[in-house]
Amino acid sequence: MNPFPLSLPRVARSAATAALMALSLASPAAQAAPVTIDVAGAQSINLLGEGGNTVWLIDVGAHAVLNSLSWDLTLSATEPSLLSEMQLSLGASSGLDLLTLAPGAADGFSGSGHYSGTLDLSGLGLSVGEDGLLRLEFSEAYKDFAPGVAEGQWLGGQLSFDVSPAAVPEPASVTLTLLGLGALGLASRSRRRRHG
Repeated sequence: MNPFPLSLPRVARSAATAALMALSLASPAAQAAPVTIDVAGAQSINLLGEGGNTVWLIDVGAHAVLNSLSWDLTLSATEPSLLSEMQLSLGASSGLDLLTLAPGAADGFSGSGHYSGTLDLSGLGLSVGEDGLLRLEFSEAYKDFAPGVAEGQWLGGQLSFDVSPAAVPEPASVTLTLLGLGALGLASRSRRRRHG
């Protein structure tokens, strides 16, 4: 049984059938995937954006979107620095559009602390750039010691990002569009011949 109206020219019906077959063979859309990072060894040294801070660049894929962040961390702040001053900033490698998280924000004391939680990022539209690099900077909200002296240690634990690849057209969608345009062009040419 022909799924297309009889009024379509034979060439257009063939092109549409081929496009539907290509669409049915398309690979499923890419799924979100977790990216897990071990923070052991990171140090909070200076204020955000200042030299000397621990900065990591993690490849998550060009234009990838950050959907959520989960953390399970053990931190240590050297007195007089406070656990609440230790922070992590994340975003594209350009350093622009950063989101800053202070896991121990409620703890206004020195020493060690364990922190876990989850943050939904889906409404923020955070994504990395064309280079695919997620930039993580470990810093201090307030500088207690001399410049270059570490005030906080990220003793261990993990950050886990739920990351979606950039939306790109499926090969079958592109094929369908091209075949559809070709079929319209052939149909238009056929009509012109009949009327001309």
